[in-house]
Amino acid sequence: MELVASLLLLLTVYFFGSLSLIQEVIQPKVSIEIDQVSHKKHIVSNYSKILLLSFTTSLLPTTVAYFLFF
Repeated sequence: MELVASLLLLLTVYFFGSLSLIQEVIQPKVSIEIDQVSHKKHIVSNYSKILLLSFTTSLLPTTVAYFLFF
């Protein structure tokens, strides 16, 4: 139980750290696109790309720290 808690704590620390660094490199953008046929508005953003990239980059140091210290 302690190992799982420490793993989640390490993952959240690395996730928020990499999220702040990646948001400096990739600026979050939101744009509204209008469909030509149905004239509906769609909101397009790159938030999912930023979150996925920061989560995958936080997995590597978390696993390295987990195997080194536990």
